[in-house]
Amino acid sequence: MILRRTLVAVGSSRRATRHCVPLLGLLVLFPGPAAVSGQSWVRDLVVTAGLTGEAWWGDFSAITVPQFDSTESAVAAVGEWNARGVFRLHSGQSRRLEATLDGGLRQSAAGGFQLRNYAPREQSGSASMIYNDRFRGGRFTAEATARTRRVIDRPPMPLYTPPGYDIYSVRARYRKRVRAIDVDVNVAGEQADYKPPPLLTRLDFLDRNTMIAEAGGSRRFELDANSGDYWAFRLFGGYGYHSYPRQGGEVQRVDHAIRLGFNFELQWDRLEVRATAAGTRSRSTSPRPEYNHGEIVVQGVWLLTTRTVISLSGTLARKRYIQPGQAALVPGEEADNASILHTELTRRMGSRVDGVFRLGWGKVETNFSGAFYTRLRSGFSLRVRPWD
Repeated sequence: MILRRTLVAVGSSRRATRHCVPLLGLLVLFPGPAAVSGQSWVRDLVVTAGLTGEAWWGDFSAITVPQFDSTESAVAAVGEWNARGVFRLHSGQSRRLEATLDGGLRQSAAGGFQLRNYAPREQSGSASMIYNDRFRGGRFTAEATARTRRVIDRPPMPLYTPPGYDIYSVRARYRKRVRAIDVDVNVAGEQADYKPPPLLTRLDFLDRNTMIAEAGGSRRFELDANSGDYWAFRLFGGYGYHSYPRQGGEVQRVDHAIRLGFNFELQWDRLEVRATAAGTRSRSTSPRPEYNHGEIVVQGVWLLTTRTVISLSGTLARKRYIQPGQAALVPGEEADNASILHTELTRRMGSRVDGVFRLGWGKVETNFSGAFYTRLRSGFSLRVRPWD
C-alpha cells in the first residue's frame, strides 16, 4: 500500500545506528577483498547533511501520537544527517554479492504548540544483503533486509512523526526473456514489529506479518538503436496475505489483497520517466478495514546540463471502504487518501560534492470525515562522496 510506505516511513533505532556505523567504518578502513580482486570493494559511499524547514496544518486526529497538546498548525526546523555505503563482497562473471548499510538522524525543533516546544529526534538504520546470479537462462536476485527506527519526544498532531519499529524482510525475484517478453516472478515476506512509547501501547496493534507473490511481463521498444533511447511497458498482478497478530478476538484479523497494475518507463535524450498505476482489492476476516484502493505514482529525471539535474515525483492515492463511517483509523495502516509532490534540484559543486535543494508538499486525509493534515517542506543539503 502506498500509504504504508508514505506514512510509516522506513526508519530505525539507536541500536541499529550503534551497530551499523562502526561496521561501516570497518568496511571503509579495511578493504580486504580489494587486494584479491584488484578492484575497490566500496562501490558507493555517500554522506549527506542538510537543513529543512517544515510547516504543518490540519485537523487530523491520530491515535498513534499524543493529543493533549494538539494544534491546528505547527512549524519545525530540521537538521538531517545520513551515511549510506554499498559494498561489493563478491563479483564474478555471472554472480554478485553486495551489502548496503544506511544510518540516519533527524533532529527537529518544533513550534506552535501551547504547552511546550517539542524536539523530536528520529534515529534510523538499515542493513541489507543482495545476491544476484544467472540461472537457467534468466536472472535470479535475492535480498534480505533489516530496518529499525526509534523516535524520541514525539509531538502531537498535526506534526505527524511515523512511529518507531523493527522490520525484517526477504525478497526473491526471477526474470527471464521468453519470445521478446521479459517475464518476472517475485515473492516476499516481511515482519513488522512496532515499538510504542509507554503511553501509546495501542501502536502494538500495527504489528504485521506479510507474504506477497507477484508476476509480471514487460516489453521494451527501442526508439533509437544508436542512442539507447527506449520505452517499456509492464503488466503485473499479485496477491498479498497480511496478518495482524494483536488484532481480533476469537478470530485473528487477516487481510487478503489482490493487486493489478502496470508500469511505464521512458528514456529519451536527457529525460527519464517512470510511472505506475495500480488498484488493490482488500478483503478481511474483520469487516471494518475492507477497502478498494488505487494509486498513481510518477517519477521523472531531467538532465539540464552535465552538472545540473532536476527530479520530480508525484503520488495520488485514493481509498474507499466497503463499510464507511469508521472513526478509529490508524495512519500508516488504514489512512485513506494522499496527494504528494516532491522535487529536487541537484548541482555538482565539485568532483565529490553535490548541492541539493528540495521542495515538497503533501496532504493526507480521511474519506469518512474529511479530516486532514498538510505538510510543506523546503531544504538544502550537501551530498559528499568521500570514497573515489
